[in-house]
Amino acid sequence: MIIYILSLAGVALGAYLLSWLRCHSKALKYDSQARVDGKTVLITGASSGIGKATAEHLLSRGARVILACRNLTKTKTAVDEILSSTGVDGKMVSIVHLDLSDLDSVRKCAKEVIDTEKQLDVLINNAGANSEKGKTTKQGHNFIFGANYIGPFLLTYMLLDLLKKSAPSRIINVSSLMHASVRESEISFHPNNSSSSPRVEFPNWKDYAFSKLAQIWQTNVLAEKLSADNVTANSMNPGYVYSGIWYVGDCSMFRKIFFRSLGWASSKIGRTSKDAALTVVYMAVDPSLEKVSGCYFENVEISKNMSACAKNKTLAQKMWDVSMDMCGLSKKFE
Repeated sequence: MIIYILSLAGVALGAYLLSWLRCHSKALKYDSQARVDGKTVLITGASSGIGKATAEHLLSRGARVILACRNLTKTKTAVDEILSSTGVDGKMVSIVHLDLSDLDSVRKCAKEVIDTEKQLDVLINNAGANSEKGKTTKQGHNFIFGANYIGPFLLTYMLLDLLKKSAPSRIINVSSLMHASVRESEISFHPNNSSSSPRVEFPNWKDYAFSKLAQIWQTNVLAEKLSADNVTANSMNPGYVYSGIWYVGDCSMFRKIFFRSLGWASSKIGRTSKDAALTVVYMAVDPSLEKVSGCYFENVEISKNMSACAKNKTLAQKMWDVSMDMCGLSKKFE
């Protein structure tokens, strides 16, 4: 009987995993010919993967694209490849240095964009880190949480006035289905802690997942705060993608084996970065989404797969408040 029950459980689990893989790995289509001529788009982490593919898609639709990246040599190579594949004028692409693990670099990047750009129509927070386990950012935060969430939070905040000036404009946060693995009971906020102590605590082994959950919280709070400014904010899950995010470097052996196994599997059954980027492109260019805000997207459509924890407005506001403190920002929205 026990063997029979275990067999049924195994079949059920296998069926669920197969269904999950089909959903998050299936090929995508976005057939709209919508163009964004005259629009300026900033994409973080656009030297490879989904960010680079998004840049190619948007350039082919008439956008001017700013690639905000840490490794300028790698980014210049990516730009050459993008220009070769799209055939667009080199004047349509520019590069700005951005190290999201260093808030000083984030401030410098934002200032450069504000000083040189007359408009910013779409901000795509795409860059993501999944390595450097156990390390901290320049400001002392968990590296993955800092690079994936705190840095993008500050960048977005500093560019809000330019986005408002350019309205109608859009903010897109590239999150992950892994956000759903974090439970409310695993999170604790400490807003009164000193700057040398964590303002929010979560399981260290879930740092990547928590950073993606925090991105969704930020998105949802922004959607409410910007509702009168004609600036939308939405988050998305790109699915199971064959990209460099799986090939973690300096981390524990278990973490390295686990994620590299996922990377190997994604090379066999995952969707390509160019395919995964279609949902981001849809969110950035589709005219029907001009007023849509505070939503979570998957597979080139609005999804209902945002976790209950991600929908929690109280937690989202708590995260917003401690993020403002961690970035040394005044509460000008409050």
